[in-house]
Amino acid sequence: MISFRHHLITLAAVFIALGVGILLGGTAGHPWFSQGAQEILLKMEAKYDRALKSNQDLKQQINRLLQEVEQRNEEVVHMMAMRYGNELGGKKVYVWQEGDKEARPITRLMHAMGVEVVPYEQGKSWDDGLLLVVAKQPPQWLQQGATAGKWLLVEQVPDSVGKQWALLEKMQHRLTEMRVAREKS
Repeated sequence: MISFRHHLITLAAVFIALGVGILLGGTAGHPWFSQGAQEILLKMEAKYDRALKSNQDLKQQINRLLQEVEQRNEEVVHMMAMRYGNELGGKKVYVWQEGDKEARPITRLMHAMGVEVVPYEQGKSWDDGLLLVVAKQPPQWLQQGATAGKWLLVEQVPDSVGKQWALLEKMQHRLTEMRVAREKS
């Protein structure tokens, strides 16, 4: 028969073997795992650095493009001023806007052309100028009491150079019609 002491020694040997195995396995595999993780980390850092540099390059490119666009817009406004400045300069334009519409771009464009811009309040007179109505449709008060040739509906605020040019063309045409009608009467 096997003695208790023999069982105890065998059991202790098994636990010592397990401990040595864990110790050797952990230290032998650790440098490989650490080295692999470090390589992955270095690759990720390199990718991050490349992405960061690319992002900075794109920001610089966007800033250059925005400056070019701004310069081109100034050139176009200058061309518009050359084309319409003599005809529209010194004229008075009243601007009425629907509650949620924003007429600031129109006001800036008019100032660049030398046009005097006056905010319009309902019920006042605009006999000495043209009324620009910035709205989807003409308000009821305008349809009931105003002559059609003295106001112009702007359904959409001009957000491009072509739309601004078209608005100026319509304004010039309407002001010419108003001047001819005044001269006839």
